[in-house]
Amino acid sequence: MATMNQRPQLTDEEYARFRDLVQERTGLLFGPRQREALAGGVWAAAGRAGCDGLEEYNGLLKATQTDSVLWDDLIGALTVGETYFFRDPAQFNALRRHILPEIIARHGDDRRLRIWSAACATGEEPYSIAILLCQLLPDVARWNILILGTDINKRALERAREGCYRPWSFRQTEPSIQEPYFVYQDGFYQIKAEVREMLTFAYLNLVEDIYPSLATNTNAMDLILCRNVAIYFPEAVMQGIAGRFHRCLLPAGWLIVGASETNVSIYGQFAARHLDGATVYQKAEKREEVERQRSSGRDIQQTPPLPSPPVPPPRPFLPERVQGEPHPVPAHEAKPPLEVYQEALGLLQQGRDEEAERRLRACVESHPDLAPAHYQMARILANQGKLEEAQSWCEQALRRDPLLVAAHYTLALIYQETAALDEAVSRLKKTLYLDPDFILAHFSLANLYQQMGRPEQAGRHRAHAVRLAARMPRDDVVPGSDGLTAARLLTMLQATLGEGHGERRSGRF
Repeated sequence: MATMNQRPQLTDEEYARFRDLVQERTGLLFGPRQREALAGGVWAAAGRAGCDGLEEYNGLLKATQTDSVLWDDLIGALTVGETYFFRDPAQFNALRRHILPEIIARHGDDRRLRIWSAACATGEEPYSIAILLCQLLPDVARWNILILGTDINKRALERAREGCYRPWSFRQTEPSIQEPYFVYQDGFYQIKAEVREMLTFAYLNLVEDIYPSLATNTNAMDLILCRNVAIYFPEAVMQGIAGRFHRCLLPAGWLIVGASETNVSIYGQFAARHLDGATVYQKAEKREEVERQRSSGRDIQQTPPLPSPPVPPPRPFLPERVQGEPHPVPAHEAKPPLEVYQEALGLLQQGRDEEAERRLRACVESHPDLAPAHYQMARILANQGKLEEAQSWCEQALRRDPLLVAAHYTLALIYQETAALDEAVSRLKKTLYLDPDFILAHFSLANLYQQMGRPEQAGRHRAHAVRLAARMPRDDVVPGSDGLTAARLLTMLQATLGEGHGERRSGRF
C-alpha cells in the first residue's frame, strides 16, 4: 500500500484494470488526465476495505454488486464533484429570464412543474432552482412542484437531503440570497424547511436504462439539468443518456448541459437555443426544426425571448372515424387485437411510445373490452403529463377488470400527482389488498405517509418494500416498474432509509 508521504500511483496494468472495471459498472470514464484522481480514489477505498493490495481489492470489486457498500465507498471517492449555488451565471440568467418564465406560463392552468437535476451531487443546483421558483412565483405554495435531484453518489445525496452548507458554497451568490432562504448557525447555512420540502432526492445511475419511468419519477419533465457530467462518460454512453432525456421531456421541454459540453453529435435530437450567452437545448415540437438547423450548419440559434408556445388541443380518447371514401387499413389494424397489443408492448420496451400508442388505440377500437390495453394507454398518457386522459383510461381499464392491480397502482400515482393524497392512499391500500406483495405500492405508501407527517407508517411500508425486494432474484423485473430490477429498486430503497424529513411527491411519475 502507498505510504502517507507517497502520492498514490497505479501501474499501467492497474490503471487499465480499474479504469475498465469502473467504466463497465458505472459508465464513468477516467482517461489519462484523470489517472491520478482514479489512483487516489482506488488506493483510499482499498485501504478502507482492509485489502492487502490492489489485486485483492480488484477481485473483491469484481465479485461484489455495484449497489453494495463496497462500491458505494469507491464511487464516493471518485465522484465528489465541486459545486456551488448558482454556478454558471449565464445559464442561471437564461433560466431566470427565459426558460422558467416560459415553463410557468405554459402551466398557468394546471400549476404543475416538473424539474430534474440529474447528477445533483450535494444539492446546490436543485436548491438554486427552488430559490429561483420562489422568487418568480409569489404564490409558489399553490403550485404542485417536483424538483427531483438524483445522483450515483449516496454520500452526496445524504448531504443534499440535509441541506446544510459552508460559506464556500455561496462564493458566487449574492448575499441577499442567503438571508431569505437559509438559517445561519455555527458556521453553516441551513436551507429553510419550506424550500427543502420542494425537493425529492433519489439514487439513480444515469447509465442504466431505467428512465423515463413511472417508478423512478423521471417522466413528463419540463426541464432537465445535467451539467458537467458528459466529461466523465464516453460519447456513445452520453448519446444513450441524451436519447433517454429526450423521451423524459414534455414537448418543448428544456435540457441544460455544461457550458463546455454542447455537442451536436450527442444532442442532435434537440433544437439548440442561445439565450443570454448560454447555449441550451429544447425538445422541438416538430422534428423538421432540428433538421433545418442541421442542414443550415448551425447548432446554435440566436433566439429572442421565447413566447409561451400554444397548448395543443387534447387528443381524442379513441381514433376518429374517417368519413367519405374508404381508405386503406394499416397492416397492424388488420391483425388480431391481441397480436396488435403484443406489438404495442414490444414498441414500449424499445421506447417507441408514439407507435405503441397508435397500436393501442387501434386495438381498443376493435376490441374495447381488452382491459390491459386501456391500462397501457393510461401509462403512456401519464408519462406525457396528460393526467386527466390517463385517469380516464385507468378507470376504463378497471371497469373492464376490477382486479387489474397495476391499474389501481397507476391510478394512485395519478391521484398523488394531482395532490389528491387521501384518494392516493386509499387506492394504494386497495392495490395491497389485491396483492399484499406489490412492492411499488409499499414504496409509494412510504413516501406518501412521510409527506403527510406519519413517519411510523412510512417506515413500516419502506421496510416491507426492502424485505420484499431482497427476497426477489436480483435480476428479476419488479411488477409495474417499467423494467426496474429488484437489485436496482433495492438500491433506491436503501438510499432513502433514515430520511429525517418528508420529501414531497416521491415515487410517482
